[in-house]
Amino acid sequence: MDEQIIELQIMQPGRPTGIYRALTHDTLSLEKVVYPEVTFSFDLGFLPKTLTSQGESLQVILLGSFSNPPLTQVTARVLGGIQTDGTIPFLVAAPTVDERMSSIISIDDLTEPIRSELDACLKQFSTNDIKWLDIEKIKPFLKESYLKYRQAKAENLHAGGSHPAWKPINLHTLKSDYSDAEHYTPAEYTFFQLPYHIQHYVHQYLDDDERILYAIRRPAMRSKRQRTWFGSEKLREGVLILTTQRLIHLVELVPPGDSGVRYGFNAQLGMLERLSEINVETIGEEAVLLKTKWESRNGYDFLEWESPLYTRSDIKELAGFLEKFLSQDANSKAIRRSTFNVNSELPPLSDPSSNDPKLVNIINQRFTDALPQFLYEDEKVYAWALWPAWFENKGFCQILVITGNRILVIPDPNVDSQNILSIDQKDVATLEYAGSILNSYIGINAIEADKVTKIQLKFPYPAEIAFHNCLEAIRRCMAVLPLK
Repeated sequence: MDEQIIELQIMQPGRPTGIYRALTHDTLSLEKVVYPEVTFSFDLGFLPKTLTSQGESLQVILLGSFSNPPLTQVTARVLGGIQTDGTIPFLVAAPTVDERMSSIISIDDLTEPIRSELDACLKQFSTNDIKWLDIEKIKPFLKESYLKYRQAKAENLHAGGSHPAWKPINLHTLKSDYSDAEHYTPAEYTFFQLPYHIQHYVHQYLDDDERILYAIRRPAMRSKRQRTWFGSEKLREGVLILTTQRLIHLVELVPPGDSGVRYGFNAQLGMLERLSEINVETIGEEAVLLKTKWESRNGYDFLEWESPLYTRSDIKELAGFLEKFLSQDANSKAIRRSTFNVNSELPPLSDPSSNDPKLVNIINQRFTDALPQFLYEDEKVYAWALWPAWFENKGFCQILVITGNRILVIPDPNVDSQNILSIDQKDVATLEYAGSILNSYIGINAIEADKVTKIQLKFPYPAEIAFHNCLEAIRRCMAVLPLK
């Protein structure tokens, strides 16, 4: 059996590690000791220059008798893999320089205590049985992920587009090259100051043509104004982000200290073209509240962000930025785009669970043929996504369709062509988006008779990309749609 050697990079050490600074060519200085919130007998890393179908690098579990600081590059020997959900496995590897691991050449050589700990750790995040893969079964995943990365890189070069100015060229190295045309604003450096797991969500969630104007991190805290039966409500760690296009309340659903992996996030957002009022309030001597008001045709909705009192000056500075976007301001800096590009051809609908191309083609054709009967004259479609028949045991397919002024939910025309959900985007004040393996949905806060009606359009997590594209189409259409 041939050895498979990789160069991985550490994301999360499993045990305490020292951070050192070079004093001279011969001496190092211990700067600090980093203690992980949850201790494991392995480190978690990623394999650069790989790309999976979920748009991420392959993740690697690095075994060994010691831990490595974050961002350490490690030459390792692939032992095999662990699969928890039947899709993309974790690679399992050992450092080539660790002599104590030299006798372990495959996943079958792992001792029972190590296998039991890995099994117990991964079962926290998956109810499925753990599947152990040998090196021969891992090689196709490696080959495919390397190929996807090269293809994506070639497509970007062919397109000739530049990297978004607010994003790092390489998210994992936290470094970026300057060009004459693109420079970071001081506020955009806030991205690099965010916790690594939050950086991932921001990097994934923002669009390429957005720029970060301001961002404020909030640690997990107890609310000073909201209470439950168990006392003060616990507010999750998150970040308040103002971009050139929207205000975002982004929070992580489960902190990494509890889960060890990224579980997903929730984002509430308001389009700057709909902003009408801003208030900053102090709650006793412990917290500050930013309250923003967002217009729809028939009323208003509010977004509220509670933060520790020490962030008050930052909140007030962000509010100063927001005031420049107020809709009643004659010199408002909101862009109010007059056009929004529409794709000449919609992407094919996708069922993430289907392995039958013929069935997918049939579904595409059926909805493509039926769609015109549900549209107004000259109504343009900007995005769509498929709810497979198996989702929530409905027994029939549905599609989400985003047009220039409506949000449509259309059932399979072969089953039901009458019960169409139609939401006018002029009635929508704010949006919400949850991307999680537990509960993913697009939240639509519509105003009817001066009351906020919350509509959740849940979707299967593997189909996240298609529904995320629908969310982006909704908020962009709302930005150009006049309310009067």
